[in-house]
Amino acid sequence: MVDLPYWTVVNSLRGIFSPVCRIETSGTSEVPAGPWILASNHLSHFDPPLIAGAFRRPIDFLAMRELFRPAWFGFLLRQINVIPVGRRRADTTALKTALERLRQGRIVGVFPEGGLRAGETSVLGGSKLTEGVFLLAAKSKCPVRPAVIVGSDQLYVGANWVRKPRVVVAVGNAISAPQPKEERAAWTERLAQRMRDLFGEVKRRYALEEVVLPRTPQERWKAGR
Repeated sequence: MVDLPYWTVVNSLRGIFSPVCRIETSGTSEVPAGPWILASNHLSHFDPPLIAGAFRRPIDFLAMRELFRPAWFGFLLRQINVIPVGRRRADTTALKTALERLRQGRIVGVFPEGGLRAGETSVLGGSKLTEGVFLLAAKSKCPVRPAVIVGSDQLYVGANWVRKPRVVVAVGNAISAPQPKEERAAWTERLAQRMRDLFGEVKRRYALEEVVLPRTPQERWKAGR
């Protein structure tokens, strides 16, 4: 698979974001080549390019099918290896595509919260993950690495683009694919707890200020920061 379009877009976006936010990373440069699955929380629409820019290896993200409209934007997303997925029902086509990418030795990125989440609705706040990542890991037998992004939601406020807010992207140690008789809910909760633990480590290691901690876009707009 050709990654030149991917890196062209990622490096261009890195050039846009680098001057307007302070991007700090943990563990992202040490990860091996695929196949493995990246599972991250999802704070904002800025997450995919910020996460992609933090890694030295290409990531084939799953993204909701609605983003592929209009057609020209869908074409662009496909050129950078994004996989469209429906959110309202099981999408066997997306699953088959993701499995094929993993068979090719690639990294597949997923946001198993099922949409943008902050506070109590987020896995970081104690909410459950969707179980689609279990199915992908079980069928591919690939390990899953938990990831956390913090601070990207600050970019919903225009004034913050001048303030240069902190954005942290961290990746943790992999957990193995589910065993044949392992329960879906138990394995998914184990991944969720790893993500929460990683979030706790990030908060301690980077001594994150209150303003950096996750908020919804509505809370950001109301507070103006």
